[in-house]
Amino acid sequence: MHLSSNPAQLKELFGLDAQKSLLFSAIRLDSHPLVAPIIATIKDQDPILLVRQQEQGNIFSSGVPRDKIRFYAPWVTIDDAPLEGIEAASSLPELIKELADATPVCFSPDIAYAHYLAAQDHVQIAVESLAPKAIDVVEVEKGSVEKRFESWRRAGVEEAKKLIRGIAHLEGLEAELDQVGADSRFELLQEIATQHGLDAIYVASPPNFSEITGLAAADGASVLWSADTQSVFLFLPQGTTAPEGSQPVGSFGSVSEAVAVLIGEDKAVGVEEEFIGTALALSLTEGEIVPIQQELGHWRDVRDHEDLPFQIIAARTSVTTMENTLTWTNKRLERGEEFTELDIYAHYLEELEDYALQFTFDVEPYFTNLHSSNRMLFPGPPVDFPINAETRCIQLDAGVAVKKDGVVLGTSDMARSLPRTAAGQEAYDYFFKVVREGIIGQLRPGVICADVHEATLDYLAPQLPRMIDIGMLGADTDFNTIYRKRNVGHLMGKQESFANELRPGYKHILHHGSYGAAEIPWRYNGVAIGTEDLWYIGKDKTYILSQR
Repeated sequence: MHLSSNPAQLKELFGLDAQKSLLFSAIRLDSHPLVAPIIATIKDQDPILLVRQQEQGNIFSSGVPRDKIRFYAPWVTIDDAPLEGIEAASSLPELIKELADATPVCFSPDIAYAHYLAAQDHVQIAVESLAPKAIDVVEVEKGSVEKRFESWRRAGVEEAKKLIRGIAHLEGLEAELDQVGADSRFELLQEIATQHGLDAIYVASPPNFSEITGLAAADGASVLWSADTQSVFLFLPQGTTAPEGSQPVGSFGSVSEAVAVLIGEDKAVGVEEEFIGTALALSLTEGEIVPIQQELGHWRDVRDHEDLPFQIIAARTSVTTMENTLTWTNKRLERGEEFTELDIYAHYLEELEDYALQFTFDVEPYFTNLHSSNRMLFPGPPVDFPINAETRCIQLDAGVAVKKDGVVLGTSDMARSLPRTAAGQEAYDYFFKVVREGIIGQLRPGVICADVHEATLDYLAPQLPRMIDIGMLGADTDFNTIYRKRNVGHLMGKQESFANELRPGYKHILHHGSYGAAEIPWRYNGVAIGTEDLWYIGKDKTYILSQR
């Protein structure tokens, strides 16, 4: 069996663009290869797609035939109806083992290294060689990186202050903005290297690349940070124009050759195992390859307060444009009009474009989950599906990215809904209370992420009988067991964080400066509701940044 996640092959064989048609490929900026569909080709059989079940609704909406799909990683839901008759393997390694049927498996070079690590004890794996590509290497002075962010932050502080001035519940936030100025990126990167005994860290994902270089990510570009010399080595496809101010180092026949020359052979290198391909990871060094994906996610999370102005810009942009969009949608429905999810999305983009005119920064969509409950209960991007008097609920769960020169400086992630049934409206009103009082009300310095989740379940417990009475929860649903499998929020490290979630097992301790989202997604009985707000833990109180 041969496995590949090559985007061109996905498009050719299945007409699928994962970045556009699937939700989590768009959300996971630092790890989209991990969640990309995988093409499995078995001798004498047509290729099939291996897909995480959380993308079930989107993969069906994209038109891929159901008999060409195998799901893995079962979706966590309180309503089993959307999963009826559809099997999902417990994990990707288990699915690969089943399909391989005791025969060797061949990985194409692009399969995420994390999949190799997870599957190597289940099946025999051969990895196709990566064709060497010549690169030019230049050095970027780390002080110039810090100065670039410092300049952006100064401008961002003034623009953020204008957005919050006069908003009573955000009083005190200006003082937090006045404290912005520290930059600990390289200091904390050194801590990761020391903790894991690393000689260098190699990254290629957009968030980590930009955080280390201060430059926009580009196809084929990557960066090697040396723990010994604190040098930032930028790897560029040969012939690419080097950024202004960088110093030429040399040209090399491959990434691995450059690594060996720059830091020496047999060195320990930290890698993003959920982003880089298996072939590159295995060829990177003769020394130890150390997976540090979660550590790098945490590295971004704990520094989010250093970019507070951009988190504020992102949050205030999102709440304004999203609520305006759903108000516009509701008015059209009240007039008896019929339109589509794509029409709502087009209006959302217009609202975003208009609101962003006030900034000297670019504000663009980060991801958009917009769908009618009549189409599916799964989260996903909008399609050409009708919105009319029969629509039960519309969910808009989206985020924006604040950028300068292509570098992401801050992101948002929040949700609003337009329920059109009495039960849906009652549940939605209550979930706002849960998010703002039951979850955000707990958040303060010293609180452990996992404890927030358990306390949220306690907060929800008295209202569950009412949810059953109005048909928004099954009487036999083991709610707590199911909900302990998902989060009620997360931090925001230049994207939705998968390193620090408000979820069982996550031991991160929140601190002054923590920034994230709190959410209650509720999908039951034909109604998909999303309720989510952004929060920031200040010195004296916790702010709800996405409350008008």
